[in-house]
Amino acid sequence: MIPDEVPSISTPVPQSFEHQIQSAADAQEAQHQSPPEQVSQGGAAAAAGVAVAQLQRVQASAAQAFRPLTDTVWSKLDRKATAVAEFTLRQYRTKNSTWVVLGIGVVFVAMILMFYGEAMATGFESVDNDGDSEDWDGDGYPTGQERKYNTNPWDGDSHPDPNIIAPDPPEKWIDEDGIDWDGNYKNWNQGHDDDGDCTGEGWVDPDSFELPRDQDRNHDNVDCNVHYYMNSTTNTVYRINSDPNVDEDPDDELFLKESLHRAFVLGFGKIGFGFLIGIFVPLFLATGLVRDEMENGTLHYIMGKPIARAEILAYRLLGYIAMVWPYSTVLILLTGIVTGFLAPSESLFRFHDMSAWLGVLLASWLVMLAYGTIFCTLGIMSPKFGLWIAIGFGVWEFAMAMMSLAIPTFPLTWLSISHWGIEIINCTSILAYPDQSYMIHMASEISWGSEIALAGFYSPPSVVAGSPFISLLISILVLLTITIGALFVGQSSLKNKELN
Repeated sequence: MIPDEVPSISTPVPQSFEHQIQSAADAQEAQHQSPPEQVSQGGAAAAAGVAVAQLQRVQASAAQAFRPLTDTVWSKLDRKATAVAEFTLRQYRTKNSTWVVLGIGVVFVAMILMFYGEAMATGFESVDNDGDSEDWDGDGYPTGQERKYNTNPWDGDSHPDPNIIAPDPPEKWIDEDGIDWDGNYKNWNQGHDDDGDCTGEGWVDPDSFELPRDQDRNHDNVDCNVHYYMNSTTNTVYRINSDPNVDEDPDDELFLKESLHRAFVLGFGKIGFGFLIGIFVPLFLATGLVRDEMENGTLHYIMGKPIARAEILAYRLLGYIAMVWPYSTVLILLTGIVTGFLAPSESLFRFHDMSAWLGVLLASWLVMLAYGTIFCTLGIMSPKFGLWIAIGFGVWEFAMAMMSLAIPTFPLTWLSISHWGIEIINCTSILAYPDQSYMIHMASEISWGSEIALAGFYSPPSVVAGSPFISLLISILVLLTITIGALFVGQSSLKNKELN
């Protein structure tokens, strides 16, 4: 119960600070008014000694007056928290297991970045999706050029006059009709026939039989365009229906590199940082945070200090956070910098991925905090089987993480920490990749293998559809609630635990 009146806590002060200063000043004045014979008898050394003594008395009086102001509840709390957190960090530094666990995480990230760098450096070979670069009759003229100049691409004797029109290199007819989409989710009719094989623009015979008879196959009353079925509220592309020979041969290498990069950022952010590092580092560093002290008997040393049992758990977790949060920050920052330089971009460094990496960092922090608190609580509640229970809990989290990627709206996933960490990344990835649904549908239309990677690691926010910001706030609140709940359970268990 809370008392009706809060008792006032005050530290008695013998004298006020102003009174002590005045007393010191009066003493100094009396010393100056004393007969000169007293000073002369002691000489210059005695006079200096008297001045130093008076200054020391003034300083001591000031310190005594200000001590009640600094010796408050918050200063005591700060000293206790700092002491226990520093003690925890010192223990981490002296344990070989700490460096092994952290080192494995560094090696894991370095290996993944090596594979990513190799993929970006190697690149992909562009594919002629419409066959315009092929020379079927062997006359040296690509099929696209022969159709443009109204010659038969299947007859070796039918081709443009080489004295007037030189043969085009085959590369000119690869990636010649790129994707034309302005990113406007309210403009459903987009796309442009860049090579003229739908409209006949630039062809010698605009009525050539090589041109499609039905130029409005998508039935949107616009010839030779691409019709996008979109939701302007959620910025989602549902379906893409194009007229024949429109945007049919885009730049494969650029598209595949962009798809691979996005799949890496989202996939490695969710699985690598959000789950693997996010759960295994707390599993080995937080489970024995208090349990080991109970088994080794060193908890009695901490208990001998004026620190409550409930405070010990909170301060130990504070030391754990001071270790793992900078660790994850460095790894994520390093990954963001490396991918920023290697990713496809028009500039030297790709900056618009930063919002996605900030989401990964936030998810990593909150997931590590929640897992660490739960694992530490399990170690307190069951010192003998706490680690095995934590491993079983990790298997559950792994299953829920995979299910969150496959079926993000499945209700059972809401009972896991991994789902809410993934949801944070989903919310922030909207800012970095607002055209992700468009990329997925374009990949499916042209049958590129990147569709699986893009769709597998991406899903729009599932908590509140169409509202990434509210979904982000709810996800953060849920993770903090889980952490606080586990902390209270751990503190209650530690209070009632009998120490041997």
